Parts: sequence; structure tokens; C-alpha cells
Amino acid sequence: MPHKIWNGGDSTNPNSFTEPDNWAPTGVPVNNDVVTIAPEAESLLDNVNQASLKLSGFHVAEGFKGDIGSPGNPLKFKLNADDFSYAGTGIAYLDLTVDTIADISPVIDACGVGRTGIPGLSLTGDKFKTLTFQGTGSVGIGLVPGDTSSRLDTLDVSGGGTVEVGASIQKMSAGATDVTVSHPSASVTVDCDTGTVEAVSGAFRQRRGEWSTANIHAASAYASGSGTYATTNVDAAGKVYNNENNTVRTFTDIEMENGGSWLDPAGTGAYTNPIEFPTGMDRCTLDFGRERRLDVDDIP
Repeated sequence: MPHKIWNGGDSTNPNSFTEPDNWAPTGVPVNNDVVTIAPEAESLLDNVNQASLKLSGFHVAEGFKGDIGSPGNPLKFKLNADDFSYAGTGIAYLDLTVDTIADISPVIDACGVGRTGIPGLSLTGDKFKTLTFQGTGSVGIGLVPGDTSSRLDTLDVSGGGTVEVGASIQKMSAGATDVTVSHPSASVTVDCDTGTVEAVSGAFRQRRGEWSTANIHAASAYASGSGTYATTNVDAAGKVYNNENNTVRTFTDIEMENGGSWLDPAGTGAYTNPIEFPTGMDRCTLDFGRERRLDVDDIP
């Protein structure tokens, strides 16, 4: 595939996508090109609505410190191949539409830390199969006000960054997005319902909505949204916090391993079924509020 490298820096239009001299070789990208944002390139800010452009790959190289797009004016393009990677450290706004293929699985090696209320990388896209974030920085997915079309099947956070997922995100075919968090410094906050959550380490926050199944290993999980949390499994080093607000929520099935923690000091949780302790209650930390009585009904 032909390649185009963004350098920017033209004396008249240094930040314009449509300035031919900002690209190497000279000339703006055309359909089926692969675009790379070079490490020392200028910011890409102007004429970024390229909604009809069908690229075969898009890469932001490690070392790129500039910005891409702006609020309400993201870099917009189509991808006709599953070839997307990002490693910049500025603030970027990207809007991707998948064309002629079923889906893409973006890989984010790193991104900027952003600033208050603004992620380092803001992504919208209609067909994300698996989004892998394996570095540091902050990512926002589907956070643009009014965005109801972004779709994500699986979020996999294996780096020490932070991720925020918007309220309208769901799987491409329908259903709730699955999430895996596996780095001790990672923090994931979601405002949509989630399917299966594998919180291996780090922090997972269900700020709104509910999870269907959550497996809390050596991680902290915050149940802060309303609704019914169907299945929650807490391992020995896992901690579940039900104390960030006074929202009433229901927990159906809970299983806790020896050493797990469940903190509901205000007693806002409603518990449908008895909590199971298959390895015993020794070293468990339990707080269900002053008004709640804990009955031990069966000791095998």
C-alpha cells in the first residue's frame, strides 16, 4: 500500500491536512493509503474532516507530542483494513468509520495524560472488536456528547493508564461490552452496562449501569451505578466497594473466597440470594451497614 507521512510545518499552512507540502512524499493522502504521523511532526488541526477518505492503515508514531483535531472537530476518516495503532502523547480526537471490513481492533501503546475532563485520546468508532490499551495515558471511548453510534465488543487494559467509557457504548451486535483490567496501576470507569468484567488487578468502576458478571481477582471494583448486578465473584485479594454514593442497587449472586472484602457501610445494597463462602469466611472483610444482620446458616 502507498504510504503517506505527516510532517506538517508548511510555511503557510503548517497544521492543515489538505496542504500537500505537509506530507511526504508531497501530496495529500488518497484512498487506500497508509498514513503515519511522524515522531517530530507538527500538530494536525485544520481541515481534518476527511469523512470520505478510505485509508488502509493509520499509525501515530512513538515520540509524536503534537495534537490531532479539537473538540467538535476530530480527525475523521474511514479504515478499510484492520491496521490502527497509536503512541502519541499530545491530545487527540479521532473519529473512525469502518468501511468494507467487519471490524477493527485498535492498539494503543501509549497516549497523552490529557487534562481535567479531557482524555489524552478521545475515540469514537462504529466497529471496534477489541480495543487494547497497553501503555500509560488516558483514553476516552464514546464520550462525545450525543454519540450513540460508537460500538465496542471488548476492552482490554493491560497497561497502567486510565480509560473512561461512555454511557451509550455497547457491543456491535447488541449486548454489553466486556472489560479486562490487568495492570496494578490501571483504572477503568464505565458509564454503560458491562457484560463480563475480569478485574485481575488495578481498579474497575461501574459508575453507571451494572455488570452482568464480575470476577474480582487482586483488584478493587466499585459498584456505583443503579440496576441489578447478576453475578459477582470475589477472590482472596479482591475488594468490592458499594459505598461511593447512596444509589440503591441489587446484587443477585455473590461468591467470596477466603480473604475477599465487601464494603457496603451505608447498607444501600439489596441482596437477593445468600452470599456464598466456598473456602470459608476467615480473613474476609465484611461491612453491610449497621442495620443489616448477617446470619450464618450453614457451616459444612
